Amino acid sequence: MAAQPPAQKMRELRLPLSRVKTIMKSSPHVESIGQDGLFVVTKATEMFIHYLTEEAHKQSRKASSLEYKNLAEVVQTNETLEFLKEIMPRKITVRQFKELMAEKEAAARSSSSDSSDSDSDSQSDTDSASDSNSRQQNDDSDSDQEPDVKINGKSESGKSDSSEKSDSDNEN
Repeated sequence: MAAQPPAQKMRELRLPLSRVKTIMKSSPHVESIGQDGLFVVTKATEMFIHYLTEEAHKQSRKASSLEYKNLAEVVQTNETLEFLKEIMPRKITVRQFKELMAEKEAAARSSSSDSSDSDSDSQSDTDSASDSNSRQQNDDSDSDQEPDVKINGKSESGKSDSSEKSDSDNEN
């Protein structure tokens, strides 16, 4: 059986063990957590946070404060932190976002008009979309007619199933 870390080392931790344990238990792959493992993960988390903030502080222009943009810049520029790029993106303004979207749309338009292969693909996509639209319109026009709803063996008109069958046989 593994020995538990001394109480003095546990007191050196800055993150609450109970909170780290709760986060670890949230994983479906974790069944039980030993005290040694909990201590190591908590200490590693503290060291990671310390590293990240130190790097961000080095790049910060203000010596007294640390902002999200400093942390995001470290994540975006440091290759070892690549796994955090989607979690901590650089902040952009709404204007910058709109400009990016406009550039993407312009690029998409120019690439679709330049390539005839993509036109034929987009044409087949359009055809399939129009087919589904026409099916939807047909479904809508069918809904304008009286629905054939049956309640307790009788349709909405009050006829029983057997009388409807005989009516349909007479039509044929």
